[in-house]
Amino acid sequence: MSGPFNKGSARMFESPLLEKLSHVHPATPVILFAPIITASLWAALSVDHTPGVTLAWHLVAGYLGWTLTEYWLHRLFFHLPVRGRWSERVYFFVHGVHHDWPWDHSRLVMPPSVSLILGGLFYLLFRALFGPAIHALFAGFAIGYVVYDTVHWYTHAGSPTSRVFKFLRREHLVHHFRESGTRFGVSCPWWDVVFRTTGR
Repeated sequence: MSGPFNKGSARMFESPLLEKLSHVHPATPVILFAPIITASLWAALSVDHTPGVTLAWHLVAGYLGWTLTEYWLHRLFFHLPVRGRWSERVYFFVHGVHHDWPWDHSRLVMPPSVSLILGGLFYLLFRALFGPAIHALFAGFAIGYVVYDTVHWYTHAGSPTSRVFKFLRREHLVHHFRESGTRFGVSCPWWDVVFRTTGR
């Protein structure tokens, strides 16, 4: 395992195929999830017969549900405590490689093998919790995921000019380089205010 803040790219797998699959183009989340979001909205209207006002607030609720998921996944799972070799290895594969190699632009968005499986599991969870008429809620959740992955890529690889994106980039890079125990909301910094993890 290499030291912090390396440039270039770490090799994660001995298998050439697995290594290749661990590098992901930044457009992948949009390409994969735009059809899923579209199909979910179609199902909300044509299968669930969701009224317009309900559709709108379900989209908002799904999006906010994603932002909470983003915050807590990042805080509790991506930064799981390292206690021994096994947990150190898990942490490295889950998120440590990104902190050690933060400028590896090909590993800034989630691999499809992970995002699609998690998407399917969250869809089943929504159905179990809220019944079958959850397509608008799920569409909002998936939109939140695409926004997160895109914002995360841009905070590392982009050159923001707007005040909002400059702020998001600055906050995320503080998380990387100064205070890794703070600022877990990459696309949703308001949860760091709510849960008092701004570091201020």
